[in-house]
Amino acid sequence: MFKKIILLVFLSSSLSAQVDWFGYYEGEGDWGKTPDLSIYYGYNKLRLDMDSSPSDNIRISANLIYKQFNGQTSLNFMDFIHPKYYPVVPTPDGLGLDTTSYIPYSLTDTMFIDNMFMEFHHKLFDLTLGKQQISPGVGYAWNPTDIFNLKDLMDPTYENSGISAIKLSIPFGYRTTLSGILQPENSWNETIQYYQLKTGIGQFDFSLIYGKKNPLQLIPEIDTVLVTGIDEYGNYIGNIAVPYTKYIGPYNIPHDLYGFNLEGELLGIGIRSEIATHRINCNNDNLQYEFVIGADYTFVNSLYLLTEFYHSDLGTKTGQTGFDDYLVYFSGERKSLNQNYLFALAMFPLGDLLDVSAFGIINLDDKSAVIAPQLIYRIFQDVELSILGSWFVGDNTDEYGYQEFGARFRIRAYF
Repeated sequence: MFKKIILLVFLSSSLSAQVDWFGYYEGEGDWGKTPDLSIYYGYNKLRLDMDSSPSDNIRISANLIYKQFNGQTSLNFMDFIHPKYYPVVPTPDGLGLDTTSYIPYSLTDTMFIDNMFMEFHHKLFDLTLGKQQISPGVGYAWNPTDIFNLKDLMDPTYENSGISAIKLSIPFGYRTTLSGILQPENSWNETIQYYQLKTGIGQFDFSLIYGKKNPLQLIPEIDTVLVTGIDEYGNYIGNIAVPYTKYIGPYNIPHDLYGFNLEGELLGIGIRSEIATHRINCNNDNLQYEFVIGADYTFVNSLYLLTEFYHSDLGTKTGQTGFDDYLVYFSGERKSLNQNYLFALAMFPLGDLLDVSAFGIINLDDKSAVIAPQLIYRIFQDVELSILGSWFVGDNTDEYGYQEFGARFRIRAYF
């Protein structure tokens, strides 16, 4: 019923001559190979945008997305990690341990409004209400100071989902703006707050940031269970206490972020950096740091190079990675599995219609990596085809070593 109401509103709005309509169709197919199986899934996506300015000071915009999946639509996160990391839990009868796990993720056909907001422009401030794009970081692959979005490292420039928020921006003279963002939750205590003071000096822009959130989280706790001990000959040797992880809660965990962004150009080289200081649980004085440092340069022959180094104290150290770390990483609560990474991108245009590029991601802790060449071909003026291959390097127990190969085919037509 709700989807029918959405369609009715969009179709009714089209009767207004003041509304501009545009969008795109996108089709994609993804294939991945692990030691145990091959996985294929894909989708067809239609995005319909509407934009209207009933007056010089007001803009209303929205977009509707319909996404239809095909191929393997029921995925198991456990298929993407080595069995070494499977959790150990007691069996229902309490007499043994179960190391098999299934964490499902279903790809279901869906239709939703991704953005729907109103911008109000005043000489003293700008106010945006509704579901809107919020991307406060300056990094290409990682954004430590962004608490709203989590990028896909295999596709870091893909559009983010809209965030339901209230955004107020107040200009204070030349190149200086103070912005505040509130993302309402169940209560004021859980509402996400984000404040940014941005200014510029010469060819550089600087930002000071404070963010606050108080999410509900499950807390891992180590417990033990007694299991029947059997030696290599099948003889009973008594009960053995085996540790396993259980989760308690959920609890509200206060999280404060203090950040600094820098972006600019020096001697033709683009420079960008983000630094975030995390205080997780206000009673904990153990601050944790996260930062990215990057640079890019375009040569006279149009060859474009970009590289970024990323570090996060929130990631786990090599040799200490466990199932809990993968679970937190997959859930989006952390931007990386381990602590130190390098991203590098090279792009070169072959004429007006074809771009050739390749990027690599290296986990500097476990030395695993992924290398991904890509072709982008503009078939017609408004139709773009991209083909991406990915080759994974490392031991099976490393982050990028368990998956072997991957490929992605995508076509997009704008209207």
